[in-house]
Amino acid sequence: MKAGVAAGAVGLALILGQPTLAWAAGVDLAPHEALYSMSLASTNLSGGVTGAYGTMSYKFADSCTGWTVESKTDLTFSYNEGDPVATTWDFVTWESKDGLRYRFRERSTRDGVVSEEIEGTARLDGIGKGGLVHYTQPEERVIRLPRGTLFPTYHTEELLALALKGGHALLRPLFDGTGTEGPLDVNAVLGREVAANANISPSEAKPAVDASLLSAPSWRMQMAFYSQDATDGTPDYEVGLRYYENGVVDEVLQSYGDFSLRGILEKLKPLPKPDC
Repeated sequence: MKAGVAAGAVGLALILGQPTLAWAAGVDLAPHEALYSMSLASTNLSGGVTGAYGTMSYKFADSCTGWTVESKTDLTFSYNEGDPVATTWDFVTWESKDGLRYRFRERSTRDGVVSEEIEGTARLDGIGKGGLVHYTQPEERVIRLPRGTLFPTYHTEELLALALKGGHALLRPLFDGTGTEGPLDVNAVLGREVAANANISPSEAKPAVDASLLSAPSWRMQMAFYSQDATDGTPDYEVGLRYYENGVVDEVLQSYGDFSLRGILEKLKPLPKPDC
């Protein structure tokens, strides 16, 4: 799943060396399907956005040799001037469980007209090493990935492994295939552990949410995403979320400078693990 604390936050230790062995820390991701309601959380009216609403669906599945993600976001934006604009964003990926191979496909529309299509594959020479991305859409080209780059699911496993060890921050280049600019530097700051079963009271329970997936310990995390050529210390965007030990997210706040979007979990169900 794509964070609100500036780089170098108040003395928190950055983890910069070799990546942790996520599997050794007991990370066990849960295949699941979720639906979030999306709405405008804040806006700087001078930026033009006056309203936003929609949904984001997310499916995380185990394919034996890898993890698959299918995500679709439908949002309608209102602006200071002009008619509302309906947007969609479809994103499908596969990542090998060793974190070394990755496939991605993105498709965006604006009022029903395709505005962007991106597709390609990527590989790393090893965890902690560099690699290559081969784009096939919108045009064929190859770019290099710097040392230390991670793909999304392995990055999530690293965050959760760090959280389980009581760590506080992680700085890594991340490549997820969104956009065509290559990897972003991600500075993640982790909050304190919230005890298991401490997040949802009976009055807050939702019938369409399988509470068993929210019974694990959790951590609030803030992630700032920076272009690798950034010079002014300003992130491209920020994401705040709450991660459970099993990789489930129940709340998210996406900040884009002039406005921010809030996602609230509305539906959640487990997906079966394959017989591998």
